[in-house]
Amino acid sequence: MYVDKFHTSFSYGSITMKSMVIGPLISDCSYISIPFIIRVLNIGGIFEKMRKQSLIVIGAFLILLFLPFPNKIHAATQTPISRIEAEKRALDMINLKWTYYKSKNGIVPSAYAGSITQPSQLSGVETVVTTGIPYCWGGFDSFSSSSYNEPWTSFTDAVNKGAFIGNVKSSSYGHIPGTAGLDCSGFVQAAFNIKDYKLSTSTIFNQYFTKINLSDIKHMDILNAPGSHVVIFDKWGTRNGVSGAYTYEATPDTTYGGTQGTKQYFISMSTINAKYTAGRYINIRDNAYVKVINATSLNIRTGPSTAYPIVGSLAQNQVATVVGYSSDNTWYKISVNGITGYASATYLTYVNN
Repeated sequence: MYVDKFHTSFSYGSITMKSMVIGPLISDCSYISIPFIIRVLNIGGIFEKMRKQSLIVIGAFLILLFLPFPNKIHAATQTPISRIEAEKRALDMINLKWTYYKSKNGIVPSAYAGSITQPSQLSGVETVVTTGIPYCWGGFDSFSSSSYNEPWTSFTDAVNKGAFIGNVKSSSYGHIPGTAGLDCSGFVQAAFNIKDYKLSTSTIFNQYFTKINLSDIKHMDILNAPGSHVVIFDKWGTRNGVSGAYTYEATPDTTYGGTQGTKQYFISMSTINAKYTAGRYINIRDNAYVKVINATSLNIRTGPSTAYPIVGSLAQNQVATVVGYSSDNTWYKISVNGITGYASATYLTYVNN
């Protein structure tokens, strides 16, 4: 038996199965033959050993199941999300401001020193107020999620609890315990608020995303290169004279500038054509709707502040379409009864319509 590692998936022979870095293996693939599902015992020690040997040997494993599988294992039920809601979540991660302290968040876990490389924006820095969530191989630490089996509940909680922030060493075998941040698939999963085991670029089309033609791609669809990288598509455009796509993503790449982490970025058309496949979240909604809470009515203004003129109002039982939001996310740009303007997010809540 041999094992190949692809992000948070393992390939056993010719069958690829989704796995947590530590714990029981789970499957989200369809099969035509009887598969083995195994759990590797003492996975940390085994993988440390593998790095020093030319052959990959599993010292011990547990057969958990030897039964025919149904044709497909279904994804967990998720709450539908609009494109604008997903974009807001992505931008919240990209624009998150937080304070890094080397004495608190820059101490490498001694057991994994050879498996960790700090993101360049934090290297050699004692203290800095920075923007965005740093890239972390195998990481799933956003404002509403956390990496598997870690003692924190979110990225900011990880910072406060002294996690080592970031890890751009992608040759590591999955998420390194004690490190916090987001990798590319973790960022995409958090943006769409998918509450399930962490996805990977090798399994992202198995459950929650479906492949589409590149010509049909829309704002907030995805571009995925299996076993390599995944991004959220923003729009087509050019950068430095190069044609391609503007994106939202978590990446250690700095070819087009920025930090090693969550950011608005760019992929050339030649790169897209060479290895990327377009996809769409199965629970996406094209429109988002809001209604008034904690008030009988709400003023609609020409701009995102009370200093702007009033152009209309939204009554308590009316529903408006969200068409945008202010840069600080405190005002929503809404449309109702032919009127378009800004209303305070404090008095609005999303509704299904």
